[in-house]
Amino acid sequence: MDKKEIFELINWYRNIDTQGMDMNVYFFPKLMKAYGNDIEEILSFLDTLTISDLEIISGSFEDIYAKFMTDEVYDALGKLEDKMKAPGE
Repeated sequence: MDKKEIFELINWYRNIDTQGMDMNVYFFPKLMKAYGNDIEEILSFLDTLTISDLEIISGSFEDIYAKFMTDEVYDALGKLEDKMKAPGE
């Protein structure tokens, strides 16, 4: 996992005009590459992110599930989505 690259992508996203940009071409594939192939590490890392960072990268959850299609991954990603919906966040 390349955490530095992930945070650089998040900061890049925050600082550009994404209107009309195809995120499935310019953002999510780069995130998936930076995540690497260790699903436990990916899920653990995602759980440490702030709500605002999760909101930016949450579009990659479908790609994560497509790559690691298990009930455990589905449940873990669901918990992250619930975390973003939590009151007061």
